[in-house]
Amino acid sequence: MPQPIVINGVTMPTLKKEGLTITKEKIWSKNTGRAADASMIGDIAGYKYKLQCQWPPLSRSEAAIIDAAVTPAFFNVTFLDPGSNARITRMFYAGTPTYPVYSYANGTKTYQGVAVDLIEK
Repeated sequence: MPQPIVINGVTMPTLKKEGLTITKEKIWSKNTGRAADASMIGDIAGYKYKLQCQWPPLSRSEAAIIDAAVTPAFFNVTFLDPGSNARITRMFYAGTPTYPVYSYANGTKTYQGVAVDLIEK
């Protein structure tokens, strides 16, 4: 089971099994490119994370927790870093969240496959 995602101090609903993909994007310096011999030159200026999150079927109240968390322009996200195996906190923004509707019947999980990408600022 994935470690929980915490946004601005609020623990998000449990992600679905295999519902978290962490990408550690290399950010290259301005001097990056191909040399005359076609070899790559440049320096890594830093790394930025992208968290692709997907949840199992959720109730309306669970979906509302996620929606409230990802609505601000920027927010802190705490997650388990695969490189250090430690929980870290970084500033993120959200891509467009999706809330596929399953049913509006009372007592039924309303949304299935709720997903959002979180991108480090």
